[in-house]
Amino acid sequence: MSRSSNDVLAIGLGTCAAAVGVRPTRLQYLLGLAQRARRRVQAVGAPPALPPVIEHASIAMAEEQQFSEQGALDVLRQALAQVPGTPGRGTKSKRRAFIVLDDFWANHGILRGDFRTMRMREVDEIARSYFAETFGLDGDAIVIRTVMQRGGRAVFASALSRSLHDGIRDVSAAARVEVQGLMLGLPQAMNRARHSVDGSASMLVMVAETVLHAVLMDHHRWVAYGAHRLFADDVADTLRLAAITEQVFERFSNTRREDCTIYLGGIDLDPSAFEQRFATVRRLQEIVSSASAPLRLMGFAL
Repeated sequence: MSRSSNDVLAIGLGTCAAAVGVRPTRLQYLLGLAQRARRRVQAVGAPPALPPVIEHASIAMAEEQQFSEQGALDVLRQALAQVPGTPGRGTKSKRRAFIVLDDFWANHGILRGDFRTMRMREVDEIARSYFAETFGLDGDAIVIRTVMQRGGRAVFASALSRSLHDGIRDVSAAARVEVQGLMLGLPQAMNRARHSVDGSASMLVMVAETVLHAVLMDHHRWVAYGAHRLFADDVADTLRLAAITEQVFERFSNTRREDCTIYLGGIDLDPSAFEQRFATVRRLQEIVSSASAPLRLMGFAL
């Protein structure tokens, strides 16, 4: 990694580990774009997790701290300490960082209504009430993130623990790192996927180590969201994952599954089990990877 204190860090914070790298320069970024363009013309084969110009470090959580906020904060602290060239106490310079979190740390939902004349603060309060009523979350203990859909008739909302949110900023500040962006993985994947999907009835399926996320789409709009908790044996069983996807689809959609296109992202999976249940299955190369969860998340921050 570069040792300049002006480097911008890219960090993926998972449930059991973290990955940290330095965001590419403009030249490196253009090389990455060229590489992705070459991958798009390939008929088969999963893309590598990251452009080869990106160096990174991966740090595992202590086993007893996995899936805990304290574990996430401790591993972030270790990750920031391992980045070469981190400014010392005697310098005023700071690094900046973009951090992408595993969606295990958040709840998501799609809110439908007429939001066109509302202020963002009002939209956030509606989302806060939704998460309080739906998941029993304390409204004062969560941080709300919303993305307004084009046309103002729907909002994709996320709720993140305030203690984790504030803890990440405190740990980063102690390491003289300014958090320029603190994001969640699924909204980043949705943003990249929307350029690849067609306008027909379809569903984006993001499979992670702990959760299967499904977002229904129609006419290029996100219309419903569902999730299913996964356990270790589930991830290796594509037949079970396809069955779970079908269950989520039937819970939220009035469309026949035989008329639905599935867009697969997240863990690199054999699509054949999904092809037995849905009309068409497409792997979104931009958001499919065989890399570890922290590296996939770090890729969204690059």
